[in-house]
Amino acid sequence: MRYIAVALVMLLWSSYSAAQDNATAEVEYNAFGVPNQVVRSISANSSEPNSRTIEIDCNNVELLNQVRQKINSLQTEEENIVKRRRRLLALKHIEKFSHLSVKDFVPKDNYRVANRIITIKINNGLKDENLQLCVSSNPILSRKVYLLIYTLEDKKYVEIINYTAPSSSEEPFIIYEK
Repeated sequence: MRYIAVALVMLLWSSYSAAQDNATAEVEYNAFGVPNQVVRSISANSSEPNSRTIEIDCNNVELLNQVRQKINSLQTEEENIVKRRRRLLALKHIEKFSHLSVKDFVPKDNYRVANRIITIKINNGLKDENLQLCVSSNPILSRKVYLLIYTLEDKKYVEIINYTAPSSSEEPFIIYEK
């Protein structure tokens, strides 16, 4: 009985090693031991309804009014007079946005914006040309405020990034309606 088990193991071992020799001959490995082959490639379908280019003027009056209304709704009830005046002054200086290409945006400039761009692109299958980025320098806040605009399910989302303090929740956003 032992001899049959040993013979069976030897037979299986030789066929297993022969199969491995054939498999390694086809696959090339780089210096780190990673195969130089693509197992599966994922590409975004250009015919999806999400893949629309956005053409909204960064200084559109309706857009800026809706952004101001959203920012005004973020106020806390327990703010003192100094914080209230500072918030209203910062809100007054939300103006003169300029267009910034998403392709030319450097993550080192603002990591919050870079994180939101990456998250939106991955979670919604969008590309750089499906996103629009507007930037404004706010002297009261002493930082740049960004508007990230994209379309999902025929709705135009506008995220207001870097106006509020960073928190664990998502950035405040509006659904832009003309």
